[in-house]
Amino acid sequence: ETYFSLLEDHLTFEFLGIHFEESVQDVINDGLMAIFFFIVGLEIKRELVIGDLRNPRAAALPVERFGPGPKPVIARAPGRVNLIGEHTDYNDGYVLPFAIDRYTEVAVRPRSDRKLLAHAAAYGTTFSATLPLERAARKGDWSDYLIGILRELSAYRELEFGFEAAIAGDIPLGAGLSSSASLEVGLAVALTRLYGIEIAALELVKLCQRAESGFVGMPCGIMDQYAVYFAEANRALLLDTRSLTHRPVPLELGGTTFLVVDSRVRRRLAGSGYTDRRRECEAAVRWLAEAFPERGIRSLRDVDGTLVDSVRGEMPEALWKRAAHVVGENARVLAAVEALGRGHAEEVGKLLYASHASLRDMFEVSTPELDFLVDWGLSHGALGARLVGGGFGGVTLHLVLAEGKGTYLAELRRAYRAKFGLEAQAWEVRPAPGAARL
Repeated sequence: ETYFSLLEDHLTFEFLGIHFEESVQDVINDGLMAIFFFIVGLEIKRELVIGDLRNPRAAALPVERFGPGPKPVIARAPGRVNLIGEHTDYNDGYVLPFAIDRYTEVAVRPRSDRKLLAHAAAYGTTFSATLPLERAARKGDWSDYLIGILRELSAYRELEFGFEAAIAGDIPLGAGLSSSASLEVGLAVALTRLYGIEIAALELVKLCQRAESGFVGMPCGIMDQYAVYFAEANRALLLDTRSLTHRPVPLELGGTTFLVVDSRVRRRLAGSGYTDRRRECEAAVRWLAEAFPERGIRSLRDVDGTLVDSVRGEMPEALWKRAAHVVGENARVLAAVEALGRGHAEEVGKLLYASHASLRDMFEVSTPELDFLVDWGLSHGALGARLVGGGFGGVTLHLVLAEGKGTYLAELRRAYRAKFGLEAQAWEVRPAPGAARL
């Protein structure tokens, strides 16, 4: 048997009991995150291991081992960080996300029958089913995303054959870095090629959102899927979620870098306060629309700060807070774009802190752990920091001076361990390009 694995920064081969090792630093620098060998006629075990190649603490994640068969379609989709603009996407607002250099990789190959086999290395489980999936029920795990994508694709054409799929990645699950959107987009990119389905880019993004909001049952906005697909290297996307148009915004803040710190507090959005917050925003829109029928209010995008201030004390407090956050956050997104255009890192950082304060006090989605990480950054030289994602756990984003980033992270992790007894995983992220076939 022949074994192949990619782990950290070396290729290790085992052939007939003899070990070979070769540096792949040059390969890594070229951006190759995974290699699949398929040798017809041999009993082959293939294992794809993806890890953060700069961070030896990141766990390598093995993918299902294939036997011999057709050449697979391989797609890669990044995770994403939202620089600023939280809980605005499902309110027709502005967001400013960028993709990060952590990925989900999907390899699919056709079968001659209608059986489906898909293995997700992160969960160590294999999903098995037979087409068609019209009557498939939710299972409450990662396979719901696959079923949701397949049900959406079946609206474009009949899926006449099954497939085998292997899925791996190094995006922390449930951390607010869009591991679910990365999985959805990676699956959609690979499966549209496998089945020969021609679909426009924006329609593919909408398809992924429908799969999550419909079958999975998570009423998400479109930002995550949009950013994962359309992202550009070294840029954020100013996305108008009402018109579904975007403008690339260079992330050029000389001498700075972005750090992500994982609180290790996990949440499932479908079962968290995220859904409650969305319903509260919808209720706020109804209240404002009834109070001001002449304004034609359809979403919180149609509301300005003056109007929100005018109804304080009249509007139910929880609804007023949610509206105040969304309106203020939209303004902060546009201010951040202007600051980035001028290269003002300090101004961007202040906006990040203001965003977190609003998420904590007005939208009420923070936790003691997230607040600690942000407050520690404020008192230890970070230009800016805030929680990222839906809240109730997950990660914080820190804008810091590149010089001294190692010391910053080491001291932050030490302080977090002393406070909560948790190991805060942390890493530097770079703005990466969007999803692609390999």
